Amino acid sequence: MNRPRYHAARHSAKIDDVKAVYKNAYVLVKRLPPPWKRSKRGRPPKFSAHRHAAICITMICLDLTYREVEGFAPAFLGETIDHSTPGKALKRMGIRYVRLVFRLLHKKLQNRLEFDFYFPDSTGISTPRLVKRKKGFKTVWEHEFLKLHAFVGYSRRAGALVVVSARVTKPSVHDGTQLRYLLRGFRGKGEPMLADSAYDSKLNLKLALKHNLKPVIKPREVGYHGMFRKQTLREFKRDRKLYRQRGIVETVFAGLANKYDSRTRFKRLRTKVLGMLLMLV
Repeated sequence: MNRPRYHAARHSAKIDDVKAVYKNAYVLVKRLPPPWKRSKRGRPPKFSAHRHAAICITMICLDLTYREVEGFAPAFLGETIDHSTPGKALKRMGIRYVRLVFRLLHKKLQNRLEFDFYFPDSTGISTPRLVKRKKGFKTVWEHEFLKLHAFVGYSRRAGALVVVSARVTKPSVHDGTQLRYLLRGFRGKGEPMLADSAYDSKLNLKLALKHNLKPVIKPREVGYHGMFRKQTLREFKRDRKLYRQRGIVETVFAGLANKYDSRTRFKRLRTKVLGMLLMLV
């Protein structure tokens, strides 16, 4: 069920208007250093590195193919481009640059919104690459999956979910090992961090406290030993009602499933990772 006036807010935001999306993306990346340095050799590029980055963000946001970007280019750029332009720009863009975009977005919205909770979680994204898997006595070909980890903030008053940081790993990587990467460079204001039992470890509890977050992590179904674990169990029982709101983070991954079908069309590993991160932007 949608929030009241959801559709009016969606249309006024112009999230499906390619010209408005490009304009906002360009204003955002203009506040960052260029994604790559301009080469002093060869023919000068047609567009600046900032405009190339904005084109890539627009392409992923609207789930456009290279040919569709070429067709829409006169509408939002005012001139034509070749369909290979966004592909080449995406290959040159670095993963660290996308992380800077996340930080800038969070910093920009943090001044306008008051975040009530933070959530770490992950989901699987399908890729075009086929891999062999054994099922029973048969060997079958299946699409490769990569795991997308995200650290998300929620503002109840604005009804907004904001991705603070993200990371892409192999599907076999455990969720609990990625929290230290997701919290790198982040400093909370004492907000609760709601997480499932995959993040239940002494290291993650101390890590959340170190970053000024109140950990509300579901305990694993194992025997508890020591005063620290007993105290953690008592605190979780006290915050059990608060933990029930952890399911809000699934809205982010449901959006990826609805808009992108939880899959990426890119084939190279570098562009697959960048494409998945830009989905959250």
